[in-house]
Amino acid sequence: MTKQPFSPYSVINTYTSTEDALYAFLGNVPYCLEHKDVWSPTLVTILLESCSQLDSLWQYESRKSPYVTKKRLSINDYFSYYGEYLGDKWLIFYGETAEIIKPYSMWSQASQYIPQQYPKHELEWWKAYNKLKHNRFINRSEAKLQFVINALAGLFLVILRSESCRNAIAQAGWMFGDGHNIQAHLGEDSPSDKDKFITAESNLFTYAVGWGKVTLLPGRIDWQGTCSLRFRHWIDQYS
Repeated sequence: MTKQPFSPYSVINTYTSTEDALYAFLGNVPYCLEHKDVWSPTLVTILLESCSQLDSLWQYESRKSPYVTKKRLSINDYFSYYGEYLGDKWLIFYGETAEIIKPYSMWSQASQYIPQQYPKHELEWWKAYNKLKHNRFINRSEAKLQFVINALAGLFLVILRSESCRNAIAQAGWMFGDGHNIQAHLGEDSPSDKDKFITAESNLFTYAVGWGKVTLLPGRIDWQGTCSLRFRHWIDQYS
C-alpha cells in the first residue's frame, strides 16, 4: 500500500471535529471551578483523540530533522525537542469566561530539556491519556474536563507551530490581522512579530502571535490590530 503524504488540511479538519465535540459538551456542562474534575465517556473520546493527534503531529514534525533517528518517539523526546518553546506559552480559552491557560506550564520549570528529565515535569493531562490508552474502561474517570481542555489547547499550539500547516491554518479562517501572508508570522522568528498584532483563533481558543511568553500587566498593552470582538473585550483589561 502506498504511504499517504502528510495533509495539513486533514490536520485542521480533524482538529476542528474534535474541538466541535468539546464545544458541544460545554453547551451542556459549562467550564467553571465546580466542573473542572467532571468526566464522562464523551470526554474520554475527546482526550484520546486530542492526544493521539498531538502524538502524530509531533512524530511528523520531529522526523523532519535528519538527527531524529529513533524508531519510536515518546513524550520524553517531545519534552526534549519542544519543551523550552512550549513551556511558557499561554492562550485564551473561552469557557464561562475568557481565561488564560498554559497547557505546558509544567515544562516551564525545567532547568534542562533532556528526555531523562521529563518524569520530573510530567503533564497531568498526558498522564491521564496514557492511562486511558492502556485501559479506557477502568480509567475512564481520568478524562477530567480540565485535562481535556488542556490537551486540546496543547494540540492547538502545536498545530500553530507547524510550518507545514500555515497555509491550511489561514484558509481555515483562523488568522486575524492586517497585511499580506500574516500566517508567516506564526514562526515567531523575530521579536517584531509581537508588534504585528496578529491572532490565531479557533472556536474555543485565541493565541496572540508573539505574545505567548509575555507577562500580561494592566496598563501595558495597546492592542492596535484587527481581532475578534471577544478577544478585544478580553485584551482591553490590559490596556
